[in-house]
Amino acid sequence: MIKMNKLKSYGQCKAKTNFVRVDKIWLRQDSLKLTLHLTVLITVAIACSVFVALPTAEGWTVLQERDPNVRDYMSITFTSKNSGWVVGAASFEDFENPGFIGYTTDGGASWHKSEVQIPADLAEVYFLDDKNGWAVGANGTIVATNNGQDWELQTSKVGNGLKGIYFVNKDVGLAVGESDTILSTKNGGRSWKVLQGGQLGAVGDDDANMYNAIQFLDEETGWLAGVRVSPSTQGQSALIQKTMDGGQSWVTQETGKEDILEDIFFLNASTGWAVGENGVILHTDNGGESWTEQTSGTQETLRSVGFSDENNGWATGGDFGVGAILHTTDGGKTWELEDSTEKLVKVFVLDGKNVWLASSTGAIMRAE
Repeated sequence: MIKMNKLKSYGQCKAKTNFVRVDKIWLRQDSLKLTLHLTVLITVAIACSVFVALPTAEGWTVLQERDPNVRDYMSITFTSKNSGWVVGAASFEDFENPGFIGYTTDGGASWHKSEVQIPADLAEVYFLDDKNGWAVGANGTIVATNNGQDWELQTSKVGNGLKGIYFVNKDVGLAVGESDTILSTKNGGRSWKVLQGGQLGAVGDDDANMYNAIQFLDEETGWLAGVRVSPSTQGQSALIQKTMDGGQSWVTQETGKEDILEDIFFLNASTGWAVGENGVILHTDNGGESWTEQTSGTQETLRSVGFSDENNGWATGGDFGVGAILHTTDGGKTWELEDSTEKLVKVFVLDGKNVWLASSTGAIMRAE
């Protein structure tokens, strides 16, 4: 592991796989012989895995370059500076049980694979505390744990893909996904109720919503983000919906955008952000009654957003071979962009001092 801070350094390093930042572009290469004459401090482990940055106010530490157990990471979460989980798709060798869950107890310095058989890829993970967590994925898959390590399947009653899950306490939670699907539970997932949708869609069907993300502030108030698709007109529109009754009814909030929204984050009942296709970032300061677009500086799909307070936030995204890391210190009035060659699928912000990034290839980075 290599850690960067602002000090003078000069030297050489060799590695098989590494990231190099050149003029704010992160490059990943299969081999490297790099002469350093930069303003950086480099702390090198015996096996030289490299993440080298040019001078920057805040660097990133690569905790893991790639996970050989997976073909895709999809989501990462932490409940403390030490305890975290990651989910996605296992390696092709595990084709009978393609779902993957990994965990760390040291802030991401080392990761362990949960020995659990999951019959489908996982898309999202949410933990209420160090013990109680849930993950959702393809084919209506929901898995849960009450000790952070052992997982069991729950019955969702649907067969379409689930993309988001959120619990407000150990009993009350909701899951959302494709084909208008919204599920709820009042008993920690021992039983799930289909609030709407849940049926597999087909080409030529009526207009339909696809939900990619969900967040609640309490048992009554929450938001969804995704896209509304109209097969008859071959059109689509960005979708944000709000509930004030625990998900029994939803009101669409107008955005004026056509982009698919991938994630939504509310800091409190008033202040929130949503991100998605074409680098779109939407912001509200009135609970979603109105949304305004912020300038991201990128056209890459933004897949995740998080804030530690009203000023400091991060957004990440991209596709294979191209990625983006955005950071703001003024609530999104301005965003600083750093390009990447990694598809960054998730940023998780625990607080202003603990921020992690996950790439689809299994790279994990932590802000320092």
